[in-house]
Amino acid sequence: MNTCHLCRGNNIGMIYEIRNIPIFQNKVYLTEKEAKNVLTGDIVLGQCQECGFVFNREFDEKVMNYDGSYENEQAYSSYFQLYIKEIIELLRSAGFLSNKVIEIGCGKGYFLNQMQQEGFDVIGFDPAYDGDNPRIIKDYFSDKYKEIRADTIILRHTLEHIQKPFDFIHSIAKSNGYTAKIFVEVPCFDWIAEKSAFWDIYYEHCNYFTMQTLRSMFTASRTGKHFRGQYIHLLADFNDLKSFIKQDEKPNLVKDILFAPELERYKRFVMQNQGVLVWGAGAKGATFVNLTDSYRQFIDGIIDINPKKQNRYIAKTGHKIYGINVLEDKEVKNILVMNENYLDEIMNILFESDVKLFTLGAF
Repeated sequence: MNTCHLCRGNNIGMIYEIRNIPIFQNKVYLTEKEAKNVLTGDIVLGQCQECGFVFNREFDEKVMNYDGSYENEQAYSSYFQLYIKEIIELLRSAGFLSNKVIEIGCGKGYFLNQMQQEGFDVIGFDPAYDGDNPRIIKDYFSDKYKEIRADTIILRHTLEHIQKPFDFIHSIAKSNGYTAKIFVEVPCFDWIAEKSAFWDIYYEHCNYFTMQTLRSMFTASRTGKHFRGQYIHLLADFNDLKSFIKQDEKPNLVKDILFAPELERYKRFVMQNQGVLVWGAGAKGATFVNLTDSYRQFIDGIIDINPKKQNRYIAKTGHKIYGINVLEDKEVKNILVMNENYLDEIMNILFESDVKLFTLGAF
């Protein structure tokens, strides 16, 4: 695809390429055989030279089926729970407590449930929802729900999955008569590029936003960073949504092909530390093992505290996912932590263990 997903410009530069990776990083599988036979796709990251937006030129939205097997819940972590409280406080301070709220892409419903407990009037949409909250509709949000008007729309970690994000926001705004407010939260591509975090590039994410490209859709907005810089957010009013995108700022362009030296360094690390376990069976962990140990020769498995992932298998490679009790059954010397934000929490869990912990980017 040679047209920018955001501004529709046609001057696109290629900055990263990886082939034959699972199309879902947040699905885990009951058997190794099932895991190894998943559908795969290609990532060719292009950057628009006109607006700076980064997107996967090879993304095919027709193959994406978000259902009950999609498991991306992170709320088993106490650190993550604190971060969720910070976001709710941000929404409260923005005056949204008294509003009627729609959360599009609410996942397993943890954030929505926490909002409800804090007194927010909120309805959620997500086809992958598998709980029993009557305020969550197990479906994609679309025009057929336009009678459900909202004062505030929340898109947390949703817009990076939408192939045409600007058009999508316009469709939501239209269903609300362009009168609602919107809160958007997405991963920060600047953080990914700065950290050379190839493990944060997924097929599921067809788009990668910076503060600059996130702001470019509105004439006025408030933006910020959180989760130690990994995420960025935007608060805006649909009245300020642009009709078309013309970048007012000079775009920040990537000058070189990304990630190749880092990928080779981590391949050497897992080869030199055979038997290492990876902590975190989310998208980061799934991507990391697929790119550094695609034939499952060196990494002994993945630890995750989410019980819905334990005793299942990672897409394509078939690495097994364990609970922390694996440390009682296996002689483990090294653990590679996928997200440094959780390091203190993991150290507290393993305080009696003499296992050596590594964090990505620390060597």
